[in-house]
Amino acid sequence: MKVLITFFSQSGNTEKIAKAIWEEASLAHEADCKKLEDITPGDVALYDVIFIGSPLHSGSLTTPVKECLSVLQASSGQKMAGFITHFAPAYPEQDMDGFAEPIKAACKEKGIEYVGCFDCQGALAESMHEPVQKKLNLSDKAWAGMVKQMTGHPNEEDVANAKACAKAVLA
Repeated sequence: MKVLITFFSQSGNTEKIAKAIWEEASLAHEADCKKLEDITPGDVALYDVIFIGSPLHSGSLTTPVKECLSVLQASSGQKMAGFITHFAPAYPEQDMDGFAEPIKAACKEKGIEYVGCFDCQGALAESMHEPVQKKLNLSDKAWAGMVKQMTGHPNEEDVANAKACAKAVLA
């Protein structure tokens, strides 16, 4: 089975999860891990399983990931799973379903079987701290608590969970 892990990452969180998924997929399959900007819409048609990753920006997948989903070319029998990183400690399940909706919609439109979405916390890039704190209207104390919570993520447990998710998708 040929597996593609592709992702958009700015701070390294989503890339770290992509590499964990690739490590797991490589154990039993021919797997490639490529940044989103290094693939073409037609490249996707060459794979049996596609994992596509994005950080959340303002509660949504990034524009490059959405654009990729809109133009990708599929082939029959493909499966796709998403993976998402975010700075918040946790989201309710219904929110995660909403965040993954562009992936689900692309799968439906292209005839690809949607097989789920993995998510984990990541650390927000330092340059984004002030604008996000301001947008969320958080006090310095509340923001310090959020920073403490996100620091070190994705951690070893997050990486292990990403590998377990990949193993389940590829089983």
